[in-house]
Amino acid sequence: MKIAYLITGLRYGGAEKLLYVTCKHLLKLGKASVVVVYFDPYAPMQPLFDGIGVETRCIKRNLFTMFRLAKLIRERDIDVVHTHLIHADIYGRIAALLPFQKKDLKIFSTAHGTEWFRWRKSIYCAMVRRLDRWLSLPENSHIIAISASVRDMLIMNEGIAADKITLLYNAVEVPDALPPCLPREAHVPFRILYVGRLAPEKNIPCLLRAVARLRDIPVTLTIVGEGKMADALADEIIKRDLTHRVELVGASLTPEVFYASHDLFVLPSLHEGLGIVILEAFCHGLPVIGSRVDGIVELLDQDRGLLFDPDDDAQLASHIWMLSRDAEMYQILRQRGFEYVSTTHGIGNYVQALMQIYEDMVSS
Repeated sequence: MKIAYLITGLRYGGAEKLLYVTCKHLLKLGKASVVVVYFDPYAPMQPLFDGIGVETRCIKRNLFTMFRLAKLIRERDIDVVHTHLIHADIYGRIAALLPFQKKDLKIFSTAHGTEWFRWRKSIYCAMVRRLDRWLSLPENSHIIAISASVRDMLIMNEGIAADKITLLYNAVEVPDALPPCLPREAHVPFRILYVGRLAPEKNIPCLLRAVARLRDIPVTLTIVGEGKMADALADEIIKRDLTHRVELVGASLTPEVFYASHDLFVLPSLHEGLGIVILEAFCHGLPVIGSRVDGIVELLDQDRGLLFDPDDDAQLASHIWMLSRDAEMYQILRQRGFEYVSTTHGIGNYVQALMQIYEDMVSS
């Protein structure tokens, strides 16, 4: 089977991470050949794909992008076109639906989140939603939702038929055993970690306000990521007198180093499709605190983590304080998170399920 993955960019993000581990394990199965096409020339994750032997091509977005994509799909005799992120979803699916493409070409689009364009009231967003729905209508076009929250939003906000959507949760590479808990004396800072984009929807200022509330206990925060809010966050750290407690370290191709050296992971997003970083934290034995929104609730439900009301820094600070003091609850959440990610979100099972979806569609 020949698969073309089209993605808007290869920056540091959940969609990019999922695509990388998917390609890695698809090649291990030996059932498919893969080419990855991306649009954004800034592609810090591209070397990772080189490292596993996956061909990548950058096609810049311009008036000719769609035709270049269409030409690649046709010349490579691609069997499956699978798109990730909205720009690739639109360009890629239109290119794959052009009349001269082979009739048995199958098209998939993974919907990764509950982004603003899926719910905001504006003419532009309404047009994007309508186009997204139109591109899902052809018989050979199908959508994969990474969470029930994303699936439900596609149905309710875009009017996409439920039978056009398959629910397939995000996945990660899970270690064989729960990593040991690093010993931590009472006087050593309780080390909080955030990994992700520095974007407004991630609501990192709420986390900063929560840390500022915890003046009486030794707490530190490491923020790993890049984005347009970097300067604003740096200013906020200075404004709240947190320079000795909070560190902005930029994005990293080896986030596992940070997971392994911290005590707690916090995701304070205002909306979130699923939160692959939560799965990564579970893999490294970190308890997780997340905002009570969208896909975060799906992951932390059934007491797998602690939830706080969106933007409620007082409640978030209270949860952090409790976990820094309650060793028993801390160990319970470590175990629950690891058991959950091991049984539900392993990349091996994900890739097998994905291949079955492909094969069912290709043979239909």
